[in-house]
Amino acid sequence: MNVEPITRVTLADSVLDQLRKQILSGGLAPGERLPTERELCAAFGVGRTTVREALKGLAATGFVERQGAVLLVRDPRALPGPTVDRAALAARVSVREVFDARRLLEERCAELAAEHASPAELEGLEALLTTMNAVDDAGFPALDVAFHGAIARASHNRVLAQVYEASRALLFRPPSFWEVFPGPDAGAARHRTMAAAKRDHWQIYAALCARDPRAAAAAARAHLDALQAELLRRLDRAAEIAGAQSRPRGRTASLSTDR
Repeated sequence: MNVEPITRVTLADSVLDQLRKQILSGGLAPGERLPTERELCAAFGVGRTTVREALKGLAATGFVERQGAVLLVRDPRALPGPTVDRAALAARVSVREVFDARRLLEERCAELAAEHASPAELEGLEALLTTMNAVDDAGFPALDVAFHGAIARASHNRVLAQVYEASRALLFRPPSFWEVFPGPDAGAARHRTMAAAKRDHWQIYAALCARDPRAAAAAARAHLDALQAELLRRLDRAAEIAGAQSRPRGRTASLSTDR
């Protein structure tokens, strides 16, 4: 009788995996000092032996380098090919860069639109949102693009609106990532995200109608922050599924505890 191998996951493996995710997602930036052993022990609720083992693995795979008494995060793009999933890293970098750019543009557009949007433009935004509420998920992306573009035009800053329009193909690229997310929950996650986006859009619209630039910018930022976080969570989930499929089949043991 063949006995399938058991894949054992230790606490050190878990800590190592979480630190790698922080580096790959940009939560720990290149050149940043890694938290001390004491800080990591407190953060993960594990002993120093576990943390030291995880840090050894992190250094051995090139994610950090020692300079004197501290460990500094390396740029994951400089790691050898087998060390990191290039496609997953590229997707994370792309999401972060796109949303950084969208925040710079859309927060300012929302501020200006709160000050300068005409009654007709506000009515147009309301009509878009009403239609958006009535369509299915397949119809949402086009209306989403139209909504944000309308706010840019309502800023009445012609240069800003033209920059936004010219950048539209780049700014709205992230939704294509949904096409590659595996797993039976991908469709449900997409639906939840779009439903949340619709609610966010109404919050932005309410701030515009109230002629409150600060609230409009805050609502735009909250919307983009939430969407970015969800996309990164889905990318992490996709990486976990891919990793599980590449490991030997068999039972996975529960995490061990420090002795």
